[in-house]
Amino acid sequence: MPDQFLFALKLSDEPRFAGMLEDLAKCVLEQIGYAPPAIADTLATLRQALDQVAMAGSREGDVQFRVEAGQLLIVLSYGDGREWRVARALPD
Repeated sequence: MPDQFLFALKLSDEPRFAGMLEDLAKCVLEQIGYAPPAIADTLATLRQALDQVAMAGSREGDVQFRVEAGQLLIVLSYGDGREWRVARALPD
């Protein structure tokens, strides 16, 4: 895994993007080498964030997967200023 990595994309208001984002996040986490329990925990947290944002009516936004300083940072940000972040130490 490189010392720094950035993968970013724009999210539309398409209702099914949440499932696609979960699939993408799972693939990224697996490629980085996280264990299944860490993947499940991160995906559960991601689901909660997506549910909260959908309930607030925000759907369009950005997602970033960043590796820096020995950790993975996943950032969801939306046009209304809402932002959600989760950080995990990189696996050994």
